Amino acid sequence: MTNDNEAYPEGVTAATFSRQRRPSQKKNHNRRNQKDNEEQPRQKNHRHNNKKNDKSNNETSSTKQNKNRSDSEAGDRGKSHRRPGKTTNQNRESPNEANSDSNSKSNSKSNNSNRSRGQTRNNRRRNNGSTDNDDKNSITSTSHSGKNHRNAPEKSNHRDQNTKRGGRNNNNNKNNSSSNKNNKNNSTNGTASGNTRIEYPPYANYEECLKRYASKDKTLIRGRLRALQQKGGMAFVSCDRGSQVRDTVIEIPLHRNRALDGDLVFVELLPPEDEDEEQDDTLIEPDEQDGAEQEDIVSAAVAKLEIDDATDDEGNCEPVTWQDDTDQMRLWNPLVPIRKAAVQIPGDGNNGDQSSPSAVEPQQQKGKVIYVIPPKETAGTQPSELNPSDQSYRTKAPRRVIVGTLRRGDRRLLIPNNKSLPPFLCIGRVQTRNKNGDEVEEESALYKAEYVYGSWEVNHAWPPCVNTQVMGTSCNVEDETMALLTEHGVDHGDFPQPVLQDVEVAVQSGVILPEQEQRQDRDFNETMAAALELGWKPTPDMYKGRRDYRKERIFTIDPTTAKDLDDALHIKKLPDGRVEIGVHIADVSHFVDTGTAVDAEAARRATTVYLVDRTVPMLPRPLCEVACSLNENVERLAFSCVWKMNMDGTLENPNDKPHPDDIWYGKTVIKSCARLDYATAQNIIEGKVASTPNEVVDAMLWPQSRQPTGGHTIAQVAGDVRLMHVVAKARRMLRFRNGALALNGVKLAFQLEDDGETPMLCAPYPIRDSNRLVEEYMLLANFLVAQRLISHAGGLALLRQHPPPLPKGLDDVVAVAKAGVGFDIDAKSSKALQVSLNRLGRECDDELVIQCITEMLMTPMQPAEYIAAGEVEEEFWRHFALHIPYYTHFTSPIRRYADVIVHRLLQATIDGEEAVESFPLLQTEIHAIANHCNDKKMASKKAQDRSDRVFLALFLKRQPLKGQMGVVLSVGQKTFTVFVPSLGL
Repeated sequence: MTNDNEAYPEGVTAATFSRQRRPSQKKNHNRRNQKDNEEQPRQKNHRHNNKKNDKSNNETSSTKQNKNRSDSEAGDRGKSHRRPGKTTNQNRESPNEANSDSNSKSNSKSNNSNRSRGQTRNNRRRNNGSTDNDDKNSITSTSHSGKNHRNAPEKSNHRDQNTKRGGRNNNNNKNNSSSNKNNKNNSTNGTASGNTRIEYPPYANYEECLKRYASKDKTLIRGRLRALQQKGGMAFVSCDRGSQVRDTVIEIPLHRNRALDGDLVFVELLPPEDEDEEQDDTLIEPDEQDGAEQEDIVSAAVAKLEIDDATDDEGNCEPVTWQDDTDQMRLWNPLVPIRKAAVQIPGDGNNGDQSSPSAVEPQQQKGKVIYVIPPKETAGTQPSELNPSDQSYRTKAPRRVIVGTLRRGDRRLLIPNNKSLPPFLCIGRVQTRNKNGDEVEEESALYKAEYVYGSWEVNHAWPPCVNTQVMGTSCNVEDETMALLTEHGVDHGDFPQPVLQDVEVAVQSGVILPEQEQRQDRDFNETMAAALELGWKPTPDMYKGRRDYRKERIFTIDPTTAKDLDDALHIKKLPDGRVEIGVHIADVSHFVDTGTAVDAEAARRATTVYLVDRTVPMLPRPLCEVACSLNENVERLAFSCVWKMNMDGTLENPNDKPHPDDIWYGKTVIKSCARLDYATAQNIIEGKVASTPNEVVDAMLWPQSRQPTGGHTIAQVAGDVRLMHVVAKARRMLRFRNGALALNGVKLAFQLEDDGETPMLCAPYPIRDSNRLVEEYMLLANFLVAQRLISHAGGLALLRQHPPPLPKGLDDVVAVAKAGVGFDIDAKSSKALQVSLNRLGRECDDELVIQCITEMLMTPMQPAEYIAAGEVEEEFWRHFALHIPYYTHFTSPIRRYADVIVHRLLQATIDGEEAVESFPLLQTEIHAIANHCNDKKMASKKAQDRSDRVFLALFLKRQPLKGQMGVVLSVGQKTFTVFVPSLGL
């Protein structure tokens, strides 16, 4: 259940930005603009005279002015005072001009000059008729040529909205000012109603945007747009290079400028509302700084945060670099010297303390979209299998598939399932027959259509869509599944023929066939069948240059139903009291060469999509489940990371003499002795099975198919599992003590009936010690590989960063915890937050309270993202949740394309400097791949979540749950969020 405030990046509610100025009368708009432009010289002189007198204002008066301004803005913004038959002038007086009447004689001359040019209006009282004769004087509006100035609260700008500060972007503003003034409120709904007409501004030149972005223009950002799930709601954009402390808000649909939720956009930052848009270059007073001085103020505030971060609560200095942190050195032993950036969250929940970081948090900036960057490829767009020479698919205009329902009226509108998208106007014929040729009822049908980027004209209220056709009916598993795959752009379809040909060549290279079966005329299906039945084995040529681990006691631990086994482990005690840990990962890069068709398809898919009833793989099945999968009792090619560590889980060398063999990376050949699942490993850890050397093993606790082979005994494997658990448990405890954060969300697990689509059981997926065992070693392997990439590949390193949570949203959770249950959460850092959660677990006896607070804390958390190291400042490589300076993904190349790139980079660092310098991808290209992987990973997650909801609905339809407890976590403008603990929803 979704809260409409989820998309607010800082926990801001829509009410924060809901106050809009009332639009002027359209019929007098052009005439008024002409008069405004004529009045500008007078207004400029008027302000010029008053600025001279501002220097005599004392500090107390300025403070009162600021207070009055904030009071009046809450009540007076948007009011238009006008005489009958007259339009209200949009120009507003400066508060300094009003106050100078009582403080300066020269100001009186200015007012007299103004009276000579027009008729004095009666004083209008503000603040509910306040008659304070000091700084709360009612403001007198002066008229020019019969036009009345709006009686504005305190500070005003005396500006024409066609004039931009510093002369920038005059063209765009001139084109937009008329529609902006007249349609600002009407356009909030995002549709045209009655006689209201929307007029969007034209897009800027793409090349110019790129030049400004490359030159690091501080008024331009690029990022992914996130729209609220409400009609005419605001949108937010996070800068993709991290130059903005807070997300930029796109306040109205006119400023969104035809950009859709999820689009990559260029956004031009708007000047603050309380700044003069037309500034006098010769007179700049201390209280009216220009943009550069405003940036200095923000920089000083950020610097203050960093200084505060350098000390703890007792005033002791904190480490400057990660290597200065003794706990980090013991636990992770980072070798790359990186400054420990301020990880304190800008906001500690102490709203009453003005010295808290929240008090100096930079203001959230507003912006407008000036260009929408079309996607490079459309989901499902593939070369023709019948005509491979047909390259027309490469020149098609970028498209986006929209899934939803039809609404009839004067026009046919497609209402998307994604409520963050606007309605789409159906153009052309609408196909209403399903794939069987049967006519379907529109009310119960699911439709898909294509939105062509660039087809939404400036005067169109709705975006157009074409090729509208029925997909199926709602409440049907197959149709719903196809709809969710299509909606999120992960409906990849079957693998193209060129991809299958590449796979056939790769698999044939290792298939061991009897002589009578070795025929050149075998087709693809026969080869795959032979690989599955007879097995796959590396050839002797493949062993060259690899370390032989076939005699090592290596095994896998995976979910019970897993078929693509991409990681295996080994452990052994060393004479010096330490242990050797080996993480062996499927060597996918051996089979997927750069530039091949299978590589291009894997890059396009980027990730495997796991749904309740099916899997959409990144790689074809023969690679996933045969040649690459680390199945038991067969030889496989692997890429391994092997290291030595202490029994207490630390990496620190007890002799303080690091040895090159303490960490080793390289390609290997392995032979797994057992395929354990999490349940079996958990039984071993708990001593339910193989607790004594000669014990008869219960097949229910350790199935025969999962028992070791190759001369390794049950007792040996069980001993290894328990030893791994001891070390992993000690390390996990140290990680959380050092500052790691764990917010374990609930993942639903389903058990389906034989038909494969009817859920007969639904329950939260359990996380046990066996899961945590594997996690600890995968985390450490990923960290060590990231370290190798940074030290040897530099900016090419593909990393996985995790930014801190959104500050205001976290402050809201802290406030709710304090007001609701009287519990103080320290949110200054990930370490402080985890300590608070641990204390909550000890002090609170109500498990429901703990669940609710943990669930609420997940909302402001930002997702981790892939980056190219050279594209981001090194201080921001950090992983907030893990509390480490750098991290990557190395351990799942079968299902993540980012891991394939990491494998190739790692091999280049092993081959030497020349291999790194000649790496086929540039830093910018790696960053582009990283962004694509981010998009596909997020789309995959949304599809998986949607699949869970579909099957949950089917389960509840068959087995309704009665009397379930629900907890309201938050209330938005039109919706509220309910947490159901029994389902983890």
